Amino acid sequence: MNGAVQRLRAEVQSDRRAIDALVAELRELGLGPAASAGDLARAAVALHHAYSAFESIMLRVARQLEGEPPDGPDWHLTLLESMGLALEGIRDPLWSSRVIAGLRRLMAFRHFFRHAYTVPLDGERLSELREGLLEIHAIASEDLDHLDAFLQALAEPPGSSSD
Repeated sequence: MNGAVQRLRAEVQSDRRAIDALVAELRELGLGPAASAGDLARAAVALHHAYSAFESIMLRVARQLEGEPPDGPDWHLTLLESMGLALEGIRDPLWSSRVIAGLRRLMAFRHFFRHAYTVPLDGERLSELREGLLEIHAIASEDLDHLDAFLQALAEPPGSSSD
């Protein structure tokens, strides 16, 4: 088996476990009008980290399968958008269009969270972002299952059987 592809599979699985744990944490948080400042902060950090874990997967895929991730001032958006493309002979789209749309919203929040030091956290907005993440989580998991099957096949030497 190809060691670099096997490492990529293991790293993606680690990122998936992180995403799953963050989603589980977000499910438990009360983000209604009476949400505590602590719950708002936990939700904001979990949303930030969830997008970062998704982006980590995208960076790993771009580096291993495409040679390098995009660069330039808007590389984060370019990376995300490129993961919706099929690259003939390299890979199928990583994310469905619905996942990309949800991740685009999370990426915008992450940018806000990193740069808006004095803006209070909005519980309603955090609740909307959480619901959006919960909606795309299952779809993204299916997308990652497809990636894993592709990587597993890629790691198998020609003529070998995984049985």
